Amino acid sequence: MRLTYVTSLVLLGILAGISAQNANAQLGVGKAFTLEGTGYAISDNSILPASVDLQFIISQKGTTTEFTLQSGLLNINGKDLDVSSFTGTLLKNGQYFRIAAKASDSDGKEFSLKALGTLIAKTQTNSIYSLTGTLGDPAGKSTKLIYTTKVSEFTTTKPADSKKKEITIRILKGSANPEEQTYKEQIGGFSFKFFSEDRISIGAGGTITFVNEDVVSHSLKSGTSRTVSGQKAFIADGKVSSGDIQPGKSWSVTFQEPGFYRIFDEKYQWMDTTIFVSKDSSSKTLGSGNPHN
Repeated sequence: MRLTYVTSLVLLGILAGISAQNANAQLGVGKAFTLEGTGYAISDNSILPASVDLQFIISQKGTTTEFTLQSGLLNINGKDLDVSSFTGTLLKNGQYFRIAAKASDSDGKEFSLKALGTLIAKTQTNSIYSLTGTLGDPAGKSTKLIYTTKVSEFTTTKPADSKKKEITIRILKGSANPEEQTYKEQIGGFSFKFFSEDRISIGAGGTITFVNEDVVSHSLKSGTSRTVSGQKAFIADGKVSSGDIQPGKSWSVTFQEPGFYRIFDEKYQWMDTTIFVSKDSSSKTLGSGNPHN
């Protein structure tokens, strides 16, 4: 299991490095990114599967680019590791990166990571990196790590009415029953979604309205993800709660506090979207919303 935990750390490193490359390609102060990836932790006796789910902000201080982790969860062979800190260095304009990181397991044990990331491909909003390195456990043992990861930038969506700071996200028809596949939506090619936006960036004080186009009610909350029996599950954090949004109805929430908000459906936890709130105002209170009749 130590090998498994060590692997988690590597994933953490991937996050830092990849974000760095994206930063070089489309970096801006206050921009936010999400990192998702899979790979393996390799030892003399085993090859273990691993995954990562991280959100972070890239900022600039003088001539130095800094990465600030907002939330992070690593999973190695069904075991979760919480990410608490990492550092990264860009090489050759982001073609490569070096990272060093720490992560901890449920018992509070800490592990260390050193890894090198290499850019494989990129688009305007996504970058693909391979990452190889070693993870060290408290006993001084190391494990080789090999991952492929994707880093995506949070898109900034402008309100339909420029005089208002309100954005609409649609809950797509059939989201509660994906086997029917009626939630399919074509946006620049076929993509499979439950919300009209997978990730979105707004300024503090902005309002997002969720419109329920499905045939059943939905209840949205904010929270953090965990792995339960090999499946992604969420734990509510109490910041956002919509109550039941009936079919054809809508619900609005105003975000005043900057940061990341992972929104999921309480009943159908395969449905989730992430909102990044940038520092556009001095207010520090998260607003609440009410269902619309």
